Amino acid sequence: MIVTSWLSFEKKVALDSFSMDPRFTDEAKVFAQLITSLQSSSNAVTPESLRTFFEDLCAKANEKLIGTFNGNLQEKHVMTNSADIPINVHTPANANKDKLVVYFHGGAWIYGSRRTHQTIVNLLADATKSIWISVEYRLGPEYKYPIWYNDACDVTQYIMENKESFGVDRTAKVGVVGDSAGAMISTSVCQTVKDIDFQILVYGWYDFTCATPSFKEFTNQQYFVTPELVDWCIKNAFNDGFDINDSRISVFRNTSLEKLPPTLLIVAELDPVRDDSYTYKELLDKAGVKNKLVLIKGVLHRFFPLPGVYPKACAQAIDAIGEFMASIS
Repeated sequence: MIVTSWLSFEKKVALDSFSMDPRFTDEAKVFAQLITSLQSSSNAVTPESLRTFFEDLCAKANEKLIGTFNGNLQEKHVMTNSADIPINVHTPANANKDKLVVYFHGGAWIYGSRRTHQTIVNLLADATKSIWISVEYRLGPEYKYPIWYNDACDVTQYIMENKESFGVDRTAKVGVVGDSAGAMISTSVCQTVKDIDFQILVYGWYDFTCATPSFKEFTNQQYFVTPELVDWCIKNAFNDGFDINDSRISVFRNTSLEKLPPTLLIVAELDPVRDDSYTYKELLDKAGVKNKLVLIKGVLHRFFPLPGVYPKACAQAIDAIGEFMASIS
């Protein structure tokens, strides 16, 4: 399938050939330049090419941060009923034993990995002095919904039941964190797995109607998201005829939000899914769920796994996460 994507501009044009949004921070401009430098000469996108591109992007963006983690990184595996799921356990020096965090990477349910998000999870573990676990859930189109959702639930349930094996106390609080598709997975897991203590959701996509003002405002090339790409990702992550009202994937349809744990929402200002977070906050408020929303101004979707390009934006998000986690007791 041929789609116009964030890998390349429609006609491989230079950045100065269109009017860049004046709200872009300097970091967002660097990101745009990096995307352009790595873009393919072809607009043909496959899951494999998208995965390779994102791996290359994260490696290039974060290369100066490699080897800076003050802690231990260990690969383990969780055997579920249907698969052997690899996980990375990020244990910082002098880690506290009162919290354990499960991380689900973004990537539209078809790309991204523990490797692409290793740098940001290292930074999060170091900043919060907590043990973080990054999950390699299976991806579409090879493994479409509900496979990746079930992977996430099964791994989280295992971690909840085996906390002490990861180096924390039996009474440790367990939270879920994710960016983009990983944020949707995280909050959906909270509907299924009982007794999760907190959730941190970074620019999540929570509704498939795509009818918000931000979706209309930011789906063009300078924001590296188009309706064609969104449609293509959905087709590769879900089976034909999937139920748009399934509350596990369109969490706005969840009628039991009051059961959700305290929530931190982190939002990118120049992002098609920005308004999803604001709507979700309103619903959480109505349900009486303790929550906080933090807006990162002037940045685009996908900033979070790229601290090498977005040092200030990621630092702001990490500070908010640290403050929020400190409030969980």
